[in-house]
Amino acid sequence: MGSEWMSPGGRPRWARPLSLLLVTLAAAGYAWHLDLARLHPYYGPAVRSMASSWRCWWYGAFDPEGNLTLDKLPGAFQLQALSARLFGFHHWAVLLPQVLAAAAAVWVLYRLVSRWHSPAAGLVAAAALATTPVVAALARTQFADMALIALLLVAANAWHRAVTRGRLAPLLGCGLAVGLAFGVKMVQAWALLPVFGLLYLVAAPNPLRTRAAHLALAAVTAAAASGPWIAAVLLVPAADRPFIDGTVDNSPLSMVFGYNALHRFGDGGMGYAADGVPLGWRTLLAAPVAVEVGWLYPLALLGLAAGLAWRGRAARTDQLRAGYLLWAGWLGVYAAAFSLGSMAHKYYVIAVAPPVAALAGAGAVRLWTWRARPRLRWVLPAAAAVSTAWSWHLAADHPQDMPWLPEAVLCAGALAAVGLALAIGRPSLPRHLAGHSQVRRVAGLAVAAAAALAVFGGPAAWAVSVHDGIDPRPAEAGRHTDGVRVAGVVPPLGLADYLAERREGRRYLLAAQGSKIAGQYLLAGYSVFTMGGYSGNVPFPAPATLAELVARNRVRYVQFDPHRNLRSALARWVGSHCAPIDPAAYGGTGEPSVYDCGPTGGGRASAPPRHGSRSS
Repeated sequence: MGSEWMSPGGRPRWARPLSLLLVTLAAAGYAWHLDLARLHPYYGPAVRSMASSWRCWWYGAFDPEGNLTLDKLPGAFQLQALSARLFGFHHWAVLLPQVLAAAAAVWVLYRLVSRWHSPAAGLVAAAALATTPVVAALARTQFADMALIALLLVAANAWHRAVTRGRLAPLLGCGLAVGLAFGVKMVQAWALLPVFGLLYLVAAPNPLRTRAAHLALAAVTAAAASGPWIAAVLLVPAADRPFIDGTVDNSPLSMVFGYNALHRFGDGGMGYAADGVPLGWRTLLAAPVAVEVGWLYPLALLGLAAGLAWRGRAARTDQLRAGYLLWAGWLGVYAAAFSLGSMAHKYYVIAVAPPVAALAGAGAVRLWTWRARPRLRWVLPAAAAVSTAWSWHLAADHPQDMPWLPEAVLCAGALAAVGLALAIGRPSLPRHLAGHSQVRRVAGLAVAAAAALAVFGGPAAWAVSVHDGIDPRPAEAGRHTDGVRVAGVVPPLGLADYLAERREGRRYLLAAQGSKIAGQYLLAGYSVFTMGGYSGNVPFPAPATLAELVARNRVRYVQFDPHRNLRSALARWVGSHCAPIDPAAYGGTGEPSVYDCGPTGGGRASAPPRHGSRSS
């Protein structure tokens, strides 16, 4: 029994214990000081609202009243809300599903690569994924991308079982996992369907007709697993459900396939992405992006080239070549998407982390085996040198963050390259040391350690640094709201007190335009009527709805974001029916952003705040 646990399927005895240790360390690292992690100013209030009622949970409502949904499908946030409902609304409870998803992704990648290539490659790939900076960052944030990666790896694992044995059940499991991933990150999950389908059609051992039938059933499974939430929402009359954020027509189809898909490619791939990253073929190579996900680019590409050269003439059903093509297709699909579309956030590039890690693991093992071949043994020191140069470039591009890292990477890489070159050029030790196997072993370990430090030291150091991959500020920069650390700011205390003193039993403290304003109050525990959705430009509510809320004494005050849509019908109504409040009344500065629509202030016509005025 013990032997089977240590070595299932005839694998080395060290494989499972080391893999479990790696996953445990990764999970512990992601959860370390989770109290310093921050909730997102948009998703944090939404999860709090979703944890307050099952109706809000199902629809992914941003506010506790269930008036407006998120501008994403709610899958990942439903998991966070369930955790918050179970343990209470604490930042660690909200982020716990993210930590578990990251640890699961590391484990599934190990299982997949070890079965596809070798246990050693699986361990290297899992370690590479665990120490990828953007993975370590998103494991401690609310963004849905970590859950997406975990589910796509589950899908790839099922696909590999299907393509190896030609079985339908695991292929259906692949389609199911892709459908669940769609519920987390929408169309981005479907990007791998052509890769899975084409490679199954090419490499599975079944007859062509059987392969085609299997693919058709898997496609139906993926579609069926992708659509329940959209179908259920479409069947509910618009008046009986929340307004769909990110749309002008209140349709989940527009939110999923328009706002979160086609609109991402509206600029034709020209211009710049977040933080000045150039769009086009340079996107993934730009240092601000590569430093989050691309430290192992050289090793991964060399591993891919070596694998295809190794298995290029293999049979159609060769599973090793199919695996290399899977990772190449995964990397190529998302690289093309990032090159052609707009990338508003750097964390999107987590999508390329699994193929880079898998190919780096396979490449490290393959190049190591070539050291004994006379014609190929030079590739290993060359790979170490190229990887070192690339890591030095990335580290040197951010000298203010870890000034010691470029020199450390360069020194380790030089030692590794020289040691490997000497070992290849003079494989025999001096005669008086030839019998000392311990000396040979120590020398080999020293060279291997230097090579590992040169290649993996950069991303590991970056992953454990203060950077979160999304916002370069230290984690301590967040502020506490109602016991929860939030990215952003809390509502000005003077303004909150001013509004609370004059609430007079009204249902809402105020109506606020845009989630940035509304979320501050929601996290502080106030009831707020949210207008305009995430962008502030969604046509919700209609002016008549706001007028009815004021007339029925449900709300008195309205706050506008001065940088959002101030020419809308809603803004014109407020300007015509409500009076601006002098910020000095609650200790603020700048021009007015809060309006009084009550009996003592309403009816006095005034213009809405001018574009560009400062919010109090």
